[in-house]
Amino acid sequence: MRFADDDFFNSQVLFICDQLSGEILDVNNATLEVLGCKKKDIIGEPITRFANKVIDKNLSSNGNTSTKYEEYWQFKTKKKASYIARFSSHVISFKNKPAKFIIAHDATHEFEQKDKKTAIISKPINFSNFPLAEIVWDAEYDVLLWSKKAEELFGWTEEEVKSSPDLFSEFIHPDDLSMVRQVLSETQTDNKTDVLITHRNLTKLGRSIHCEWYNSLVFDEQGNLISMYSFVQDISYRYEVGRKLKRSMQSYLELFNSISDAIYLLDENGIILEANKGVNNVFGYSPKEVIGQHYKMLSAPGKVDQEQFLSIFKNSSAKSSLKYEGWGRRKSGELFSTEVSVNSGTYFGRKVLIIIEQDISLRKEFESDLKRREVLFSELFNASPIGIALLNNHKEIENINNGFEKIFGYQEHEIKGLELDKLITFEGDYEEAKIISEGKQAKEYIGVRRNKDGTPVDVLIYAVPIFVEGKNIALYGIYVDITDRKNAETIALASLKEKEVLLAEIHHRVKNNLAVITGLLELQSYKTTNEEARGILSESQMRVNSIALVHEKLYQSEDLSEIKIHNYIRELSASIQRAMDSTLKHVAVIFDLDDISLEIKQAIPCGLLLNEILTNSYKHAFKGRDKGKVFISFKEVGGELEFIIRDDGVGFNDEDMANKSKSLGMTLIRILGRQLNAETVITNKKGAYISYTFKKDG
Repeated sequence: MRFADDDFFNSQVLFICDQLSGEILDVNNATLEVLGCKKKDIIGEPITRFANKVIDKNLSSNGNTSTKYEEYWQFKTKKKASYIARFSSHVISFKNKPAKFIIAHDATHEFEQKDKKTAIISKPINFSNFPLAEIVWDAEYDVLLWSKKAEELFGWTEEEVKSSPDLFSEFIHPDDLSMVRQVLSETQTDNKTDVLITHRNLTKLGRSIHCEWYNSLVFDEQGNLISMYSFVQDISYRYEVGRKLKRSMQSYLELFNSISDAIYLLDENGIILEANKGVNNVFGYSPKEVIGQHYKMLSAPGKVDQEQFLSIFKNSSAKSSLKYEGWGRRKSGELFSTEVSVNSGTYFGRKVLIIIEQDISLRKEFESDLKRREVLFSELFNASPIGIALLNNHKEIENINNGFEKIFGYQEHEIKGLELDKLITFEGDYEEAKIISEGKQAKEYIGVRRNKDGTPVDVLIYAVPIFVEGKNIALYGIYVDITDRKNAETIALASLKEKEVLLAEIHHRVKNNLAVITGLLELQSYKTTNEEARGILSESQMRVNSIALVHEKLYQSEDLSEIKIHNYIRELSASIQRAMDSTLKHVAVIFDLDDISLEIKQAIPCGLLLNEILTNSYKHAFKGRDKGKVFISFKEVGGELEFIIRDDGVGFNDEDMANKSKSLGMTLIRILGRQLNAETVITNKKGAYISYTFKKDG
């Protein structure tokens, strides 16, 4: 190798040394002059033969052995009495072998003057303060040189790595090893002399670190790899920072795109620089479709004021913000109401406007509908003839309608803020009024309240509490003036009383008239010598008595419209038994009666039926017997009434049934059954059995 013929290389002491052994491979003429030797006496010798290390005594005299200091070398020279130098070195390829190009900087004056401000041109030769780990590999990737920085970084000493035949595979992360081998193989194939590789390494303790490898490859004349020189930098911290930054950026993007409102950034010309996925929700465009376009594509035609936009952009500051309502246009062409927020900011150092646009068309519809409902409610509230007072949770008047003013005579400005119950209740009714207005349920009450001039007003009151999320926020007091109704009720009650008296009198007179008829029948019976005629008159008399007893019971009843059927049956049965022959006292009557009330139109047929059947039993069922039983049942079964009269007498035979079906008594039994719309059964069940099943009227 020949040094260049310029002033620097001719004036500086220069060496080319073997990378590993440090033996001198070549020097320049300036070196020969300083050393006063011939080249053949220098080649192959170490530098230490011609230079001794010296230390700045001023720096080391303070006794602090931890103090860092520069290394100085003193040459044995014939040209100068003393030649002090500082070394710097550079890696080069010399005759296809790795070598160091060493410059001996003249530091004689610096050393003598103790001037520590002199700039260091490059790295001292021992690399003690070099920030990168230095490693030299042979063609088989066995370690030739392992610097102190490499030992600090990876944990292995130089002796350990040189005795390890496969360190290259051991301290490269298994997941990255194939990638590293492939990159180095491609670099050799392409005869490239340098390559940068970033991958993970494993330290001696097994810790994984991220490193950048700056690799210089040295080839021979045939292109075969001789050695590889590597500088290694630990970038774990930088990698972690980058990973966190990437994660933070990803979180930001996820947040940015998760917002349903449209967010987009505008430059000074109104061009969209960035947009989130919300533009799709609001406008129907994907972010890619709007980026690079003017923002007017998102605005309703005629609604874009470019001058206003430029003014906003020009006058915006870091803290400025603007909000307004506008009109947007969807991709489909549909126009809709929006709320726009404009904020200033920066985007990669560029001033931008940050636009957040929200679709408020639904909200506008709700507001319009709510406003319409409020108007309707207000009109209903004020136009209602019913008095309404809106109270707060302290029962104080917030608002009253026209109906309230009409009923009580107060105007809203006169009573607003006053407690309603104290205003319109009479002294003795206040505590009761307070109870009505408490609780969570609506309450109804009829009472008396006073109007403005103290006059009592009959009112129907509804207390309606209003709760929101379990909290009582208001109360509606609703008042219906029922003065006219109360007056009408008073008149109706008086009229009803008169009618009840009249009806009772009618029943009494009917009963008396029927008593006259029975008396006449009885007189006629005394004057008749014909036994058959006398019997007929007696039966007729008993039938009239059964009807008269109904009217007597109605006259005695409170409502004059219904009688208690169980009382009526017992009294009628006793009356029939008294009217029959005293020899029948041995016949026992057994009752099973429910407490049932019947109107007159059903009570009279039931009485007549009882009269006919019970009389028939007394006459025919127990002939030749000392005793007998009659069973009378009147029950409600399955929503229907069941009237049964049976005895344990001789019952009916077929011939009797045929003959009796033509008799007046049997005819009456059937007719009265049809009058009740009853299902009639006449048969024998250990004696005569007659039943009627029918529905109750009313």
